[in-house]
Amino acid sequence: MTVDLAVARAQVPPAPPHGNPAADAWYPEPDDAGVMVFTGVMVFTRDGYLSLLEIYSASSEPITTWPESRFLKR
Repeated sequence: MTVDLAVARAQVPPAPPHGNPAADAWYPEPDDAGVMVFTGVMVFTRDGYLSLLEIYSASSEPITTWPESRFLKR
């Protein structure tokens, strides 16, 4: 699942340049068969501003909800 982000650039200055993804985190969870699969979240930037939020999974099932932040590990 991917979400494009829009930032009011006139409201804040850009962050210093750095690589992408700007941040990523993951967490393990059991699938229907009890096998642990990993779900992750990545944040990307463009020109010093947040631009994209992506959630991914190794599961064969599509992602339909955002993970709870308390489960994320960096």
